[in-house]
Amino acid sequence: MNEITINGRTITVTYVSTETSEYGDIQRYRIGMSNSDATAHLSRLSPDRGLNVRIMASAIDAELLLEYARSNEMGLLRDPRIREWRDQNRDLIEAEVARLRQEAATLPAEPMSDLERDLWRAFERDDREASG
Repeated sequence: MNEITINGRTITVTYVSTETSEYGDIQRYRIGMSNSDATAHLSRLSPDRGLNVRIMASAIDAELLLEYARSNEMGLLRDPRIREWRDQNRDLIEAEVARLRQEAATLPAEPMSDLERDLWRAFERDDREASG
């Protein structure tokens, strides 16, 4: 799965490269949308470069819904036509992200890197210390 069409616009996510770091493999993806030259990039720490519903949900959520500071200057939202389309179709986009997340919940868990394992342990320890 690398494309989703929502009310006349197709969002495409394409694998670009893998970069090896001290924390594990970083997968890089390109996000594009039909009828626009605007693109964005998504990176994730994972040994698997394959595209799946988790990546699609993250790409759509990050690029169209989360409203990061400077979203209108970078990525897909720098195209005013995409911003207008997003504003008119926000409910459909949110519903599609929710559907993708439900489908992602049925996938097997992804292997965790050593860094992720250390972060989880640190958060769990912080939670225990705060409640105890």
